[in-house]
Amino acid sequence: MRMNNNVLRNTPQEALIALAGFVKTVRLNQEMTLEELSTRAGVSRSSLIRFEKLGAGSTETQVKIFAALGVLDLMVSALVPPEKEMTIADLKKRSSSHQRQRGRRKTRGIS
Repeated sequence: MRMNNNVLRNTPQEALIALAGFVKTVRLNQEMTLEELSTRAGVSRSSLIRFEKLGAGSTETQVKIFAALGVLDLMVSALVPPEKEMTIADLKKRSSSHQRQRGRRKTRGIS
């Protein structure tokens, strides 16, 4: 199951609602009831309902839910920090410090 990476979330609340919708969709696709997921995740049914409606819940609760649905690796892989953007000065500095050294020319002995 892939999350839609093209959708931008403007506020933290919108992001929480998107996560909640994702969890509910995955649960329903797996034909899992609220009771089954709450038991597998080790969270109360009311916590699961609150999360699916509002995105509300502790980080620990969310991780337990993602793990029980089998999507924890997907969620963690989305947390890769962006690479630092390099300036032109950084690129010049990098290229000048890694210049190849020129090999010596072989001279032929004249006999």
